[in-house]
Amino acid sequence: MTRRIFLYLFGVGLGIIVSFLFFGDRDIDFSYLPNARTLKHLRSQELRISEQAMCQLDCIGVSQLFFENLFNESDLEVDFSSSKVDGTCKNYHIKIDEARFSEFQIDDCDSLSYLTYLEVPNCDCR
Repeated sequence: MTRRIFLYLFGVGLGIIVSFLFFGDRDIDFSYLPNARTLKHLRSQELRISEQAMCQLDCIGVSQLFFENLFNESDLEVDFSSSKVDGTCKNYHIKIDEARFSEFQIDDCDSLSYLTYLEVPNCDCR
């Protein structure tokens, strides 16, 4: 009986080692929920910033590089109720905590994420 348990554990251990060597150290990404899937799609595309959004970033003292890092690394939440996802260019309203602005708007056209607007108080960029 102990021999069977030993052989079983040896096989399981050998299988784990072979699987780890065969598959390696992979990044596992669970993006099956709508919020995660949408953010993954937007982050995988080239990001461009409109003139109005650039003015708003300058108004609050945030550089384009800082926003790109914030967009790629922060915990964001897509507000699907106020987003417009019909048609060829989808418009997403994304909420963020821990920033100088609370919400921003990104258009998803073809293979491009286009930042069009930031919710910034006391900034006149029209």
